[in-house]
Amino acid sequence: MLEADWWQSWRSVRARSSDRKIVFWGRSEEWIPKSVHKINSDVAFIVDINPRFQGTVYLGFDVISPEEFFQKDRNDYYVIITTSVFEGVVPVLEENGFIPAVDFACCPEYRDFQILENMRRYRQEVIVSCSDYLNQASSRYSREGGGLYKYSIGENTCERMAVGQFRQVEQVGDYFYAVEFVTMELVIFDRDFKVVERRDLREPNFCGIAYEPKRDILALANSTTDHISIFERENFRLLESIPFSSKCAVDAKSPHHLNDLCFDGDVLYSSYFSFGGAWRKGQYDGGVSEFQVDRMSEGPRPVVNGLWSPHSPKIIDGNLCYLDSMRGNLHLNSQIVAAGFQGFARGLAFDGNFYYVGMSEDMYISRVFSVRDSIMLNAGFFMVDIETKASRFYPMLNNMNIHDIMIVDGTGTAGVA
Repeated sequence: MLEADWWQSWRSVRARSSDRKIVFWGRSEEWIPKSVHKINSDVAFIVDINPRFQGTVYLGFDVISPEEFFQKDRNDYYVIITTSVFEGVVPVLEENGFIPAVDFACCPEYRDFQILENMRRYRQEVIVSCSDYLNQASSRYSREGGGLYKYSIGENTCERMAVGQFRQVEQVGDYFYAVEFVTMELVIFDRDFKVVERRDLREPNFCGIAYEPKRDILALANSTTDHISIFERENFRLLESIPFSSKCAVDAKSPHHLNDLCFDGDVLYSSYFSFGGAWRKGQYDGGVSEFQVDRMSEGPRPVVNGLWSPHSPKIIDGNLCYLDSMRGNLHLNSQIVAAGFQGFARGLAFDGNFYYVGMSEDMYISRVFSVRDSIMLNAGFFMVDIETKASRFYPMLNNMNIHDIMIVDGTGTAGVA
């Protein structure tokens, strides 16, 4: 039995009940009045488990007990569940031979309530990376400081698993690889986030990291030199270091501002602030470009243009997805804005049911005065149902910058309690 079968449109309910009488299950003072004008069949009666209501009349309809109802021929009736505790009614109907959608449905009027309940009761563990500093003299200071955090949705608890200024995080088998921005290290954690190994990156400002399993290689992006370095994962031997463009001279400081990376087989994707290299002059021609992994020296080929400080390219369900960070937009393809937010969007994950989009405190709010009706200044992340556009926000009020979001193994412990 699929839960989706409980939920039918009024059109479907009317079609399936056209030759039967309607039974409302639950003497609801809210849902029955809203439903009686939506049906095209006669109402036979109301079923309610409360003995106080049984034997009474409500809105001209007799109220009877479930026991009395189940003595009747079920083929004569179509049941519309009008109690909000529908999950207790569904198995009772099924045990008595009623089939979801065919013989009964939850009241379409409170479908929105079901969406809220599903999100409210959802269980998931989300790994969040934070690049904050504890130094109050830093513009990226926060009271909690940077690190890797485990946010348990459902329990709504947040625990810091590791301390540091972390940017992008990548899962490799049973280990997690994260770039520590200040100590210039690639830190490897086990599943309990105990440090297994630290690898010296030998230069500052590495940001993005991605893993390609077929070649067993790691790609790291440097946001200042705008080079992408390819390493053998096992011994961390540097295979090559490729400049994004000819503007990436030794003394150049972030002409493109490369940030995050992701692999898709033979292709490596990188996001950046400016393809032309003039973002410091206000030219935000950001986007996502691809490299052919075996021909990195051929340089990048732009695949998405016109973005404003983008981050978090990810391959989700075969599509290249990314965040147009300053505009606060989530793109699941290049044509459509799947969801929009009022903050600086950075950090993206998908668990098969919901998307997760990180929010950082925006230090440059004056830049977006002309493109937003309001500006959100909280750190945390949204859990988003793309189909309904419904979302819930999970705050991390003692943090400032969210950089990456990860669901362990892609699906984690998703589920409804």
